[in-house]
Order: sequence, then structure tokens, then C-alpha cells
Amino acid sequence: MPIFRDLAPTGETLTDYDRRCFKLYIMLIDADDAGVLWDDSYPHLFKEHVGADRQWAERRHKSHLDRARWMIAAGYRQLL
Repeated sequence: MPIFRDLAPTGETLTDYDRRCFKLYIMLIDADDAGVLWDDSYPHLFKEHVGADRQWAERRHKSHLDRARWMIAAGYRQLL
């Protein structure tokens, strides 16, 4: 199981971290598309509670969801 970074990568190059988090990215998109609130999905996806610093957890969730959206829009091409 990967250890998740505080924030997902932001560049235009697919990283080893992206490859390790591919399953997380899919689950993030599925949960978001299903209308699941970020703080409901966070403990299941990141394997930890939201905790006292909700803003940090939300930022972490959002950065990984943004990266997941990038993967399906453009990043997947680098897998081919």
C-alpha cells in the first residue's frame, strides 16, 4: 500500500507516485462522481481520519482528486 504524500504531484509528467496511486485516483473520481463528500471518503481512501486540521485534509484530498482528473484528461497518454 502506498504512503500518500501531503500533496499530489502537479507537473505535466507522469511520476512513479502517480503509478503507485492509480487505484486511489480511480476511487477518488468514483467517489466524487457519485457525490460522496470529501470528508466522508477521506478516511476510507487515505486510511486515516480527517483529524483536527480539516483544511489540511481537504487540501490533500483536493490535490489528489485534481491529479486524478489530470490523469484521465492527459496523463494516461504517458502510460501508452
